[in-house]
Amino acid sequence: MNIHICKWYNNAVSPVLLLIDDLANVWVDVNGNGKIDLEEDWGYGKNGENSSFRFLNEVILKDFTYVKTTFFVPVGIRAGMIQSPEIKSISKIINCDDETKAFFKAINDNTNFEIAYHGTTHGKPCKTRNDFKQEWQLYKDINDAVRTINRGKEIYKDVFDCYPSGGKYCGYESNDFSDESIDKTSFMWWCRFYNRGLTKQKNCSIGGSDFNPITNFDIKTFGINSVVDIPTTLNGALLTSIFNADKRTLKGNIKIILKHYLINKRLKEIDFLLKNNLIISIQEHISPARDDGRRQTPNIFDDADSLKCIFNYLKNKNMWYCTATELAEYYILRNNVHIRAISENEFKVNYIGTKEIKNKIISIKLHMKNVTILQPDNRIIKGNNGVFNINVEEGLYKVVKL
Repeated sequence: MNIHICKWYNNAVSPVLLLIDDLANVWVDVNGNGKIDLEEDWGYGKNGENSSFRFLNEVILKDFTYVKTTFFVPVGIRAGMIQSPEIKSISKIINCDDETKAFFKAINDNTNFEIAYHGTTHGKPCKTRNDFKQEWQLYKDINDAVRTINRGKEIYKDVFDCYPSGGKYCGYESNDFSDESIDKTSFMWWCRFYNRGLTKQKNCSIGGSDFNPITNFDIKTFGINSVVDIPTTLNGALLTSIFNADKRTLKGNIKIILKHYLINKRLKEIDFLLKNNLIISIQEHISPARDDGRRQTPNIFDDADSLKCIFNYLKNKNMWYCTATELAEYYILRNNVHIRAISENEFKVNYIGTKEIKNKIISIKLHMKNVTILQPDNRIIKGNNGVFNINVEEGLYKVVKL
């Protein structure tokens, strides 16, 4: 019997993840009028008028309701960018009151979303924006890092009734013992590197040290506990400079004239990922507003047209839209599942891993036509072009001819 495990769920070409940083209990009052205006909210405005979360759902994801988003949330009082900002902002812990807790928990309870860990304060502001220290650069030693992470995880649990499965280094910045701190605090997965722009990232700490264009954009693991390392592979602003071309400049007018050519040229970055069955993980921020007056990029407001174009480009392809946790679980499962043929039409499936997986569904390719699979629990699983999504359970699986 010829069976093989599919690299991705449902034998998809690639997984697609929308990764949005800094959803937080923060509001930056850029224009100083004392009310939340569009683009100013990081999450403080919840799902209210002019909130960023509402903009994401009503403008960007309206026609792409199948897209799944992983939000990276600083759980504490998120630090500003500079010590003495002229722009007023409000920043509070995510469990400061019941209404705020309910807002964040409702997001995590939605199957299209998940809340991941993004530190406590995100870092420490200094005199200038260039001197800002990202959170994992501040820890004095491994014990300091572990203590702070565990305190942050307790805040997370108070809101979500569980501990976070994964997270990301703030600013993708880390130090010599950062990976050990993640390994010791029981995370299933982590985002360590901003892998985009492979040929331009030599000696770039946030890009990592892997310069192989294939392995750099694929999943790895690190640490004693094999934490799943999920790369960030695509900038949500991939097409923004084309859609937002400045008509007042010669360069902008050239972009307008060559719009379709330039879009197709840049989409080749996605084609590379698709050709090699690699992850399409799209990096964004929930808001462009900062208390130093600079505009945070990439962000969902500037990149709305770029994101919609990317999703339109992918919509007729065989993609797997998932959260980071769903991706990590499938990766762990596929690497720890053993399939053993018992006869010409019977086989067994065993999970030999040690990590707890909530969704034990694996996709297999069965090189037989006009058949179904009868699981040990007597459920009949129908295939699609020879691909079957089966539950991993003890007992005998039977291949039944139609």
